[in-house]
Amino acid sequence: MSSRIDKAVSRLKRLAAKSSDEDSRMSVNSMIEAVVGPGYDQELEALVSMALSSSSEAMDLDQIAIGILSLDDWRVENS
Repeated sequence: MSSRIDKAVSRLKRLAAKSSDEDSRMSVNSMIEAVVGPGYDQELEALVSMALSSSSEAMDLDQIAIGILSLDDWRVENS
């Protein structure tokens, strides 16, 4: 994995550990912020929400981080 992905996965894992310590679920907003930072917009939030809700199988944190980064990269490349 690239350094960018490794760092994103690490941040997402820290969020997941914190959420499990507090017996709360990770929100889509908190996952996106952990992966790409606070400067994301509502379009990315909507895309990530749709992708997560349409997945028929459970995803691990690596897959979620890679998916969020891929969606963000796709948007940049196609804007």
